[in-house]
Amino acid sequence: MAIENFSRSRLNGNSRWIRDGDMRGDGISADVFSLDRLFDNVSYEIDYYQREYTWGEDEIRTLIADLQTAFNDYEADRQRFRRPSASSAYFLGPFVYYEDDDPRTRRKRRFLVDGQQRFVTLQLLFIQLRNIAKDVGLRRILPDLERVVLGRGKTLTIGIPEFAPALRALADGRDWEQTPRDSLSVRNVVQRSRQIAEHLHELFESDQYDDFVPWLLEHVTLAGIRAVDADHGYRMFETMNDRGARLTPVDLLKSYLLSHVGEDADQLNRRWREMLAELTIERSDTDTASRFIRSFLLARYADRADTPQIDANLNVWARKNHERLGLRKEYDYFEFVESLLAVAARARPFLAARNTIKDGYESVYFNERNGLGEQLTAVLAAIQAADTHSEAAAKGQAVCDFIDRWYALQILRDRPVNAREIGELVHGQLIPLLRGTQTLQDLTDSLGKLMTSDPFVLPESSTFGLRPNNAHQVRYILARVTAFVESGVGRPYDTAKLLSSDDHDIEHLWATHHGRVASEIPDAVVFRTRRNQLGALGLLPKRTNSSLNDLPLADKLSHYSGQNVMLAVLSPGYYERKPELQSFIKRYHLQKLMHRFAANARMMTILETRQRLMLTLCALIWDPRSLDSAASSTTRTPPPRRRKTDVARMLGAGIITPGTSIVMTHRGTDHWAEIDADGGIVLRATGGTPFDKVDDAGAVVKGVNNCSGMAVWHVIEPSGDRVSLRALKERAIADGKFPGRRPTRGPK
Repeated sequence: MAIENFSRSRLNGNSRWIRDGDMRGDGISADVFSLDRLFDNVSYEIDYYQREYTWGEDEIRTLIADLQTAFNDYEADRQRFRRPSASSAYFLGPFVYYEDDDPRTRRKRRFLVDGQQRFVTLQLLFIQLRNIAKDVGLRRILPDLERVVLGRGKTLTIGIPEFAPALRALADGRDWEQTPRDSLSVRNVVQRSRQIAEHLHELFESDQYDDFVPWLLEHVTLAGIRAVDADHGYRMFETMNDRGARLTPVDLLKSYLLSHVGEDADQLNRRWREMLAELTIERSDTDTASRFIRSFLLARYADRADTPQIDANLNVWARKNHERLGLRKEYDYFEFVESLLAVAARARPFLAARNTIKDGYESVYFNERNGLGEQLTAVLAAIQAADTHSEAAAKGQAVCDFIDRWYALQILRDRPVNAREIGELVHGQLIPLLRGTQTLQDLTDSLGKLMTSDPFVLPESSTFGLRPNNAHQVRYILARVTAFVESGVGRPYDTAKLLSSDDHDIEHLWATHHGRVASEIPDAVVFRTRRNQLGALGLLPKRTNSSLNDLPLADKLSHYSGQNVMLAVLSPGYYERKPELQSFIKRYHLQKLMHRFAANARMMTILETRQRLMLTLCALIWDPRSLDSAASSTTRTPPPRRRKTDVARMLGAGIITPGTSIVMTHRGTDHWAEIDADGGIVLRATGGTPFDKVDDAGAVVKGVNNCSGMAVWHVIEPSGDRVSLRALKERAIADGKFPGRRPTRGPK
């Protein structure tokens, strides 16, 4: 597992290195490679002793979010054009390899001793970026992406035979149909590829890729350590995995604290070990202590601007800021560790609940799974060393429940949920608020005021549903709603399985055949939008979902009867002789929403009823105040909040105004939309929930996954000319009315 971690915050703590003298340096050389150079006319393979490809969604999310943050920092650095420096590079860590020449392809062939996880993930990232570039016509970056995916020929640059069929399918833009014969590695490759596509859609607008891809290839680097040959590489592999780990930042922080307590170092060391014992959930757990101390410092002592320094070297930050930590005399060091120990004991249940659903701590698991790991920092800002364990548990649960509610509200309003948004929530809102609370009542009062300022309200006309970039989020809503209903009628359920794409698929009530409902919904764009709405979706076990395939809804209903209640209630006769279900429906006043439909019911009748049902159940789950008036919270308009897209920024700069009509032509037909007050895009044909990005609105119109919205949507000028949003933005940049630099892309 040596040196296999992308995350800057983890790299220092988890990497293992060759000790001085282990290989005596004989034949070992090292070099720093940009990604462009790494994948130039070379193929990568692995040897028999390598482990499976095991990266999970957390690592994927961390990678994409870190790259986006680094790219945004690079773009914001106006000085880089005048004085380029090494600081513009983003370091992904070291890898170890040996190489020879492949006589078949005349390319270098590198065998990865250490680095498989990163290189396979990079290949998946390149593949998805290439697919996007092909879909939206990004001609400037496509040749570079072709080269890093296929080299200078037609052979994949990742030459691992086991992965080749799946990688080839993904590179051709096709789904890989998994079979029971597929290894764990192949299944993971396919899953991670889909998740990379989702996270790219969520975090980037299509117009950013023309700048992001060159930055990625030129400024993202790895350090390559080259062995002499296969035998030498294997000995290095054994050395890195069998020898002791280097000192972690936690070890270095302990050494710093011990150095200031003189003769009492033994006592402090004992207390420190007790703290580590509190934090160690599993023997193999090497990251929790570092993560806890990082969060502890950010929650209590640091400013938001200190985050990069603490992530990189928390021990160095602590040394430099000992005054802020209250470390002046010997006794202060004891008090600091005692406080750490007390808070660690009270935080342990939250650490243990990150990977397993535990009673009373469910939202901890949900938030961790949804990429809201910063919740720990907010929890530690709320917990006091003097709290009883029950007080600490209640405080932490209230914070985690609030974060879960925020997440649900964000996605139901089709708002972005990325590292920047999460950082603003935790560091910008929660930590300053929670630092000022002492009692549980203080905390709940403060969180209540925050909730009052942003109530859980959704428009009755909401058309929220499945889009190219939000399958993970839609699955979460469906799983929570399904589990809530199953619990309410007294049926057993497993939320973790409902959340797992390995266990359950998202089921569409209506198949993709527009012709079946064309008489009711003539517009194919409207049909595509409606069939993806939340009310037209459910969850089914994978095998059941695949067996139903593309049957008409009428033919599916009998198959739903043995499934979860949200789908089963649609089947004939299911409601009869179900007293628990009838009681549940009456308790929450769902009689007009939760029922089966007549055989000749129209699609829009079913859909609108089910959409209101879904939103009402969401309000029951995430807004306890709605329990006595189930549907009340879905009938108001949510407060506006400016988005962070190019369109929203153009709105803020006065380049366009709220209510501006935009148009795109697809297959000879004009499709219209309006820009709302906070930069959302509302399709005139469908109305309802605004799209966050013009890319997504354009993709729905075209019926594709990717679309360059800034290029295809146009405004109509007084002269009658159509001007693309991209051209409008570039004109404003040239006139100095909009921040940015002149683009270098070719014709639009």
